[in-house]
Parts: sequence; structure tokens; C-alpha cells
Amino acid sequence: MKHQRPKSFIAPTVLLLVSSLLISSCESSRVGPELPQPNPPAPAAQPLILTGFVKDLASQSAISGATVKIANAAQTVLTTILTDNNGKYAYDASNVPDNSLAVSASKDGYAFKTETATLLKTSNSASVEDILLAKLSVASTSVSVNSGGTVSAPSTQSAASQPLTVTVPANAVAQQITLTAAAIPAGQIPQPTNQSVVSAGQFGPSGTTFLQPVNISFPLPSAKTPGSTFQLMQLNEQTGTYTNSGFIATVDASGTKATAPVTHFTIYSLADNKVIADLTNGATTFGSSSYYSLSSGSGTTSFSATNTFSSSGGSGTVSDTYLKDLASEALNIDFATKSLLVGGNFPQLGADKLENNVQKAPAGAPASGNWEYRWYVLLRTIPVTGTISQGTEWSRNVTISRQRWYNDNDPGITLPASYGPVKTGWYWVSHDQGGFVGGPY
Repeated sequence: MKHQRPKSFIAPTVLLLVSSLLISSCESSRVGPELPQPNPPAPAAQPLILTGFVKDLASQSAISGATVKIANAAQTVLTTILTDNNGKYAYDASNVPDNSLAVSASKDGYAFKTETATLLKTSNSASVEDILLAKLSVASTSVSVNSGGTVSAPSTQSAASQPLTVTVPANAVAQQITLTAAAIPAGQIPQPTNQSVVSAGQFGPSGTTFLQPVNISFPLPSAKTPGSTFQLMQLNEQTGTYTNSGFIATVDASGTKATAPVTHFTIYSLADNKVIADLTNGATTFGSSSYYSLSSGSGTTSFSATNTFSSSGGSGTVSDTYLKDLASEALNIDFATKSLLVGGNFPQLGADKLENNVQKAPAGAPASGNWEYRWYVLLRTIPVTGTISQGTEWSRNVTISRQRWYNDNDPGITLPASYGPVKTGWYWVSHDQGGFVGGPY
């Protein structure tokens, strides 16, 4: 019987494998142009979020748990929120028709302060400077039923180093309690209509009532005529407005403090004739410009500026710290380093910047790229000189350097000719290695 050799499948298989490897090798060795990165689709529309920070005036550290109230032009409170551990607060202002909002902050142991937030609808952004709160020097003492007690808190605004003092007589309280008192700087408390605060204090526990009157002695920043009187004004913390408490404070023989009997605790202020700040702005110096940009989503960055103050000459006697607070209140600034948050939320792309919901290059720009929104800011330094006075009692010459970052499309801002056209707006950023950036469009 003749044996037949079995059929072999090895050779065809090897040939097929070799052919495949050769084809693969040839394909991988081909060098071609780099494919352009596709343009991204239109990002989702973002809300207009107002973001800001509340900080300690002296240390610049964050104040967590501060109460922030945001009100519109009609003084209607739109929301009340608490700051987080970073001293930050945020509010969706997308449906607010106003172009500005009043943002006030307060916390136990601190004074009060209000800043103005600007809403820029065209750039879908909101900006507000840091709210800086002065930490109060709170003094406390235990007051007993039989012997009463006295608590004194230091004041930096007294013309004669007088403290803020509460004297509780015997049998004024029904049980032993711990009383607190703190002097509030005049520049960090709301001002009465057509008057100026000359002295103010925070007393606690707030709402405490007494079985008989207790005496509060308010330190005065300038000497007053002995025997003259003040109406004691009571602050409504919810509205920032005052009512007449019905109590009268009388200036003592030294002319440096005024004492009033009260029957309950709240925040009290002595108000006097309106302080006149006759201040003139000098020639503005324009500094550097910068910007913050977004290609989608939301975000902010901050730019810092510092205001300075000095006083000289004049007439009469007045506490320089009080004078500085009056200038702060008159100009709505703080004499400390402050930051302005810049940026916001990526505005909605217009139809002219899209094609089939994909970002489209403007005419004359590289086709491959994406839209970027840039918020430009400009540093302005304004020298301010003039006088601050109160009637014929006292007057001081003051020199102030006011420094602030402005959004270049803030209403009412006139830019120098050297600054060129308004820079805030849309920019086209190419994806190629040339790094083309064109704008604003």
C-alpha cells in the first residue's frame, strides 16, 4: 500500500502572516500632516453669580459664619447667607434687573460694613471688593444682683482715651449675668440720615432688660460743651436704620464723654451734626492692566490694591482714628489692602460664533480653535486732598491715596487714550502651534 503525504497548511499561514506584518509596517511608517483638533461644541450657558469674601480688617484673614445681606436699589433684602470657612459667599444674580447691589456683612464681635457690587450683564459677570470688618475689643464682667458691676471697653476713637463704660447698680438684674460691651468704629456702622455717628457701642446679651436704669458712658472723639445732650439712637440690625430710643446722653464736665441711663441692651449710637468732607480728586494715575479669561464654566481671580491716609493742621481737637474712619465712610473705602474679584461666568456664545452648535472661527482667523472670554482690569490711583470738619468744632486737612482695580467696561469709567480700545470681550484662540489670538470681537 502506497503511503500519501499529509497536506500542509503551514506555508500559506506563514505567507499570510508575513503579508499582514508588511502591510502594517508600511501603514505605520507613513508620515502625514497632523490632523487639526476639532473645535469644541458651545459650552452650556452659565448663571450670573456674585461672589465675594468677608475678611478681618487688620489680619486679612477669612471670617467664616459672617452674615451677608444682599439688597437691591429699593433696599429690599434679596437674600441672607453665611460665609463659608474661606469667608466666601455666592449669590445667583441671573434674574436681578439692577446693575448694582448693596452687600453688607456683620458678625458677633465685629463691626458692620457695606460694599457695592456691580453686575455687568453683557459680560455675565459680577464684581465686588472684599468686605473688611473691624474686630471689636469686647470686654465682659460678671454682674451680681446685690452689688451690680462695671464693664469698660477700650475705644480707639476717643479724644481723651476714654473707654466705653457700663455701670450697673445693685438690684438692677434679677440674677447674676455676664455683661459685654464693645466700642464700634464710626466708619463701620450705618450712618443716620443727615447726621454722623460720633460714638457707638454693642452691648450684650442683646435684649437684656434691667429692673432699674444702668448708665452707659460713651467716649467722644472731639470735645463737646459740658451739659450738652445727644439723643441716643437705637440701631435696627435687620434694616440698618435707626430709631430714637427715648434716652438722653449728657456730656460730662470734662467734655470728653456723654452718659445715658438705659433700661435695655441693644446697639446704641450718639449722632451729631453731619460731618462735612470737602474732598477734591487730583489727576488720576493709570497703572498696569491685566485680565482673567475663561473658555467655559465659571471662575474668578483677585487683584489687590491699597488705600492710604494722613492728616495735618486744621483747628480743634479730634481723634485721628475717628477722622480716618470718617474719610473711609465718606469715600466708601478702607485704608487697608483690598482685593477685587474679577471674572465670573462664561457668557453665552452668540449665534454668529457658532455653526451647528460648534464654535466657529471669525473671518480671517485660523479655522481650528475656540472662543475665550477675557475680563480686563485697570489699576487707577487717585490722589484726594481737602478738609474734613464738623461745624466750628474742629477741622483737619487730609491727604488720601485711593487705589482700585476697575473692570474696563464698568459704567462711568473713562479710560486714558493710551489704553486703546476696550479690551474686555471675546477672543479667538487657535489650536495650531502658531498660537494665534485675535480679538476682541
